Amino acid sequence: MSGHPLDVLMAPRSIMVLGASPREGALGNTVVKNLIQSGYKGEIHPVHPTAPEVCGIAAFASVSAIPRPVECAVVCLSADKVLSALDEAATHGVGAAVIFASGFAETGAEGAARQHALSELAERTGMKICGPNCLGLANIHQSIPLYSAALPETLEKGDVAVLSHSGSGCIVLSSTGRFGISHLVSVGNAAVVDVDQYLDYLADDDATRVAALFIETIRNPEAFAAASLRMREAGKAVVVLKVGRSDMGAAATAAHTGSLAGAAAVYDDFFRRCGVVAVEDIDELVEAVELLRAMRRKPTGKGIAVLNVSGGEIALTCDVAQRIGLDLPELSQATKARLQEILPSFGHAANPLDVTGVAVFDMAMYGGAIEALASDPSVALVAVSQDCPSAIGKKQSQTYGAIADTVARLSPSLPRPVVFYSNVAGGIHPRIAEPLLAARVPVLQGARASLLAIKRFLNQNDAAFDDERPRIAADPKWIARFAMGEPLTEREAKQFLGDAGLPVTREALATSAIEARDMAAKIGFPVVLKVESVDLPHKSDVGGVRLDLRTTEAVEAAYEEIVRNVGAKAPRARIGGVLVQEMAGKGTEVIAGLTRQDPFGMAVVVGAGGVLVELIGDSALALAPISPERARDLVAGTKINKLLAGYRGAPAGDVAALAQLLSRLSDIAVAYGDVLEAVDLNPVHVGVQGSGVRILDALIIPRRGAAIQTGEQA
Repeated sequence: MSGHPLDVLMAPRSIMVLGASPREGALGNTVVKNLIQSGYKGEIHPVHPTAPEVCGIAAFASVSAIPRPVECAVVCLSADKVLSALDEAATHGVGAAVIFASGFAETGAEGAARQHALSELAERTGMKICGPNCLGLANIHQSIPLYSAALPETLEKGDVAVLSHSGSGCIVLSSTGRFGISHLVSVGNAAVVDVDQYLDYLADDDATRVAALFIETIRNPEAFAAASLRMREAGKAVVVLKVGRSDMGAAATAAHTGSLAGAAAVYDDFFRRCGVVAVEDIDELVEAVELLRAMRRKPTGKGIAVLNVSGGEIALTCDVAQRIGLDLPELSQATKARLQEILPSFGHAANPLDVTGVAVFDMAMYGGAIEALASDPSVALVAVSQDCPSAIGKKQSQTYGAIADTVARLSPSLPRPVVFYSNVAGGIHPRIAEPLLAARVPVLQGARASLLAIKRFLNQNDAAFDDERPRIAADPKWIARFAMGEPLTEREAKQFLGDAGLPVTREALATSAIEARDMAAKIGFPVVLKVESVDLPHKSDVGGVRLDLRTTEAVEAAYEEIVRNVGAKAPRARIGGVLVQEMAGKGTEVIAGLTRQDPFGMAVVVGAGGVLVELIGDSALALAPISPERARDLVAGTKINKLLAGYRGAPAGDVAALAQLLSRLSDIAVAYGDVLEAVDLNPVHVGVQGSGVRILDALIIPRRGAAIQTGEQA
């Protein structure tokens, strides 16, 4: 026992089986049989009202008939009988339970009420519960299968723990034959114990090196982040496949376990911050797990060098790398010169490297090429690509086996770690796999899944739990204003943004054409006029906006025209006057904002702004807070970044100033997140490099739903 609160669930010393059955094939029979056949060393107490024994073990007519306290109950009963059974079990010292039954939150209101009652029971008694709606769990190293499905005959003890909301995730990942298992946990509805608590347990588990997660939602981000950190501090890795990323997938997730799935981009950024490797399908999950469990050295950097004996497969590598955004850095001149000395005269020193077919029969050449790549300063990891499917002939397996022997021999002494992968999935010939695995060289399968696993492993180096920059302090005046749900006019909203340190347009409020004329002269031409009204979220729809006014006469005429238009088209709108604002010059329009993404808090969004928002649907997202450096990365992930970088000779935009604005916007999320629902700045004008940015438009929505509206300059 490790002393962890989940010991009583994950490694119980005594077990009662509620609903045990002498009938072959019944769930209560299978569970007892699994425990016996696994060699479980603790006490087993089947409970059956009439049977004297189950699977050769003496049965008890009731829980109260068991002569001593029991640590864990395995409940093989229908949903309507679970609560009463656990109430009785709690009086007999039971501190943990596994519930297989469906009929809880995944089934509707009645099931949700039943699950709520189950959670209340657990809170009242302190009972740790796996499920409901699950296959249960299995501690493979200690031979404790509290599991309703048959375990694979080929299942071996190993260092990979599987946590899955879906029972099928446990079945699939325990049946790959690629790695041994330490724990299988079918989390199910997680009414009491969720993935984060199991992950926290695994951080202390000596048998586990990697946790493979197949999950549908994160209910407690803080707890998950803390558990992930504990795993990292223990030198362990976490790989997560979050399903329900698409709209259809999210709907299926809700129907499956009653969970509400969040936006894929939000989860991706959350997992990045947690330092876990996030993947998108089961093939990727398997390869990432295999890489992380076998990798014993932590690379620094992101550059990957790839070599193969086939020019065609090198071309395939280039295609895959471009599609997935893999960093294949150019080799240094010194490395190229060294390779040209090693390669045949027709060889070309590049990354990825076609070491040529000659090297298949010249291991000095092959090994020299690996050593040269591993010594390049821009390379963090060397990937040896070589097809070696399990069905290749004996002669070819011996030929490729020499390559495997060379990689295995060189690996310990190389300055960079080495990974071996086959472009073909579906098995690797043992003559090739065995020497590599013996040398602890990761052996992966499938070009895309392998290269993605490597990329995501290297990107772990970007993980950051906190951005330690100083924060802005929330102003009680604005907190009170937002909490009341009162709408703000455009001018007031920009005062809020300006108070928070964001750059806004110079402007003044006029209540007559003469005032507008004088204010325009003071601000400087050209100017923009916009009606000031809390009732008009889209001012241009009622003729309430006039742009590019360059004379005092034009300003006076525009003022009168706006008043007439609004009076005719929105006679009931409350008008506070007309705003006179500076007109933005040439530049690029982007949208920036904050959006609530419960349970993760607020996220920063940036993308193409102005009229392009709906046209191209360009955006990137990161959870707040973000540093200016992270904000730059965010901008780089948008389509509008090409314009900001100076597309086709146009002057580059002030990306540094935009990054500062996004970072400052994330400070608002931290300071005012409890009272804000969303902030929409569209457009933000990005001037040429060095000229800064300005917010031209904004929409701010308080948490209670009252809109705080600014105007339009579009």
